[in-house]
Amino acid sequence: MVMLSKTSIVICGMLLQGEMNAYDMLKMIDAMNMQYWHPIGATTLYETCLRLEQKGFIEDTGRAENKAVYRLTKAGRLELKAAICALFERVDFDSVWFCLAVMYSKVLTKKELDAEKKKRAAILDEYEQGTIEHRDQMLAAKLPYIDICAIDRMIQIIQMEKETLRKI
Repeated sequence: MVMLSKTSIVICGMLLQGEMNAYDMLKMIDAMNMQYWHPIGATTLYETCLRLEQKGFIEDTGRAENKAVYRLTKAGRLELKAAICALFERVDFDSVWFCLAVMYSKVLTKKELDAEKKKRAAILDEYEQGTIEHRDQMLAAKLPYIDICAIDRMIQIIQMEKETLRKI
């Protein structure tokens, strides 16, 4: 499976809410303050919409004469669902991927979401344990904090993600 890009996930995820044109998507992206954690410019959005349309994941409804009004296709919904599941099942230094998985997890049924949360929790528990052990070894070796700070950050991210899983 080829993973959807972050921008593709955002577009398909927004279209879960209903039909919209690219300008409305840009306004929604702006309203979500996405520029601080995953900036998407107009050119990137328009080009991604065209690629998604070529792949059959979104389609123009033909309802507007001057602009494309997009909707998510069945294939697009299935691809988004597969991408969200894949994101729940991987840990990445780039925490934007997990944010997108949570934001657009409504593509999953309650049962599917519960299963993905359980998988994610198990992965995070294992990763947290190993990361803490690694950090403790580095501390015992009296390495300077500058050498350990990225590991501490990952532990904090893991703990935040575990809290997010409890809340959703």
